[in-house]
Amino acid sequence: MVKMRCRMRLGEVPLHLYQVIAGFELLARRGVIELEIAWDTGRAAGKPHLPYNMLEVILDGEIRLLYDLNDGYDNLARDPDELYGPLLKHYDLCFKRSFSAKRNAALTHGGKIRPLGLNYWVTIPGSAAHRPAPLDPPKEKLKKLVRMLPITSHYNGWYTIETFEDEPKPDAPPNILFMARMWDVQGDPGWQLTEAKREERHYINEQRARTIRLCREAFGDRFHGGVAPTRFALERYPDLVIADRRAVTRRAYLERMKRSVICIATMGLHQSIGWKFAEYVAASKAIVTETLHYEVPGIFGEGRNYLSFRTPEECVEAVDRLIRDDRLRLSLMRNNRNYYRRHVRPDRLVLNSLMAAIGASRTEHGAAEGWM
Repeated sequence: MVKMRCRMRLGEVPLHLYQVIAGFELLARRGVIELEIAWDTGRAAGKPHLPYNMLEVILDGEIRLLYDLNDGYDNLARDPDELYGPLLKHYDLCFKRSFSAKRNAALTHGGKIRPLGLNYWVTIPGSAAHRPAPLDPPKEKLKKLVRMLPITSHYNGWYTIETFEDEPKPDAPPNILFMARMWDVQGDPGWQLTEAKREERHYINEQRARTIRLCREAFGDRFHGGVAPTRFALERYPDLVIADRRAVTRRAYLERMKRSVICIATMGLHQSIGWKFAEYVAASKAIVTETLHYEVPGIFGEGRNYLSFRTPEECVEAVDRLIRDDRLRLSLMRNNRNYYRRHVRPDRLVLNSLMAAIGASRTEHGAAEGWM
């Protein structure tokens, strides 16, 4: 088998990019591709600037690929075409985490965009993503140094692929999990939110709050849920705050998630499918989710991988259905395990994108199967 040659260009490297970088690195370690990584140190002549949460890959020296891990279309520019129009003219294809065929139709080069799939913060030992990048902001460089220390809950080693993976547990009691955070409606320091984005945050907060309150009332001790103890949450939603800060660390949350069976997700910022959702799929959970606004590759949908809801009341109904229907609950769990292996695991997600980029010809020679 002829190896695919990939030259990856990185600018700023936030957590959203770790999954894709890990996928390329795993493929390289297994001999599927040859990988070269180049780091931007500033604007290079003749090369487009890489926006936040994006990286570039040149495949086999000629196919120009852009990977976009942003939450939505308008989180970097109020008019998406002002960003994507000029940017996409430099690329043959763009693989986008938050993919919408309808929104793509309104973009100048929207036909170049393909669905990438579910995103979450996952990594592998020794990943290049761990090192401070030349274009990382000083605060992010410091955080990366902290993540190298095994004495902290942010240690990269706690968030490898194996951390998230789990098998369906057909005999486990159907306990329920929904832990979340609340978003300050005034925005984060340094960010100026539009009125529409403030309203979106308010909607997300209220949807999460009512969902947790109704689930507590309906399911009692079977339900574990609440929100992180931020200053905003303590001021606005004190009855929902999980007081023990150790219980809301990312590591503690993931351990709790692995012990749960039915897991709830709501819409993220910019209508995104959040990391939580991908983590549930990786761990083979029975998922109840607020209506999804973006599309993912492969066969994935309502009644097969999740039950969806529009209101907190509908969420309670869906959870109750899964508690009572053992066969449906197990079916969702098994389907999510299979979907994870085919479309979400970092090496598979990246390989699928490369195969889409070079067309169907190489699949006939077994490049997409037989090496996993």
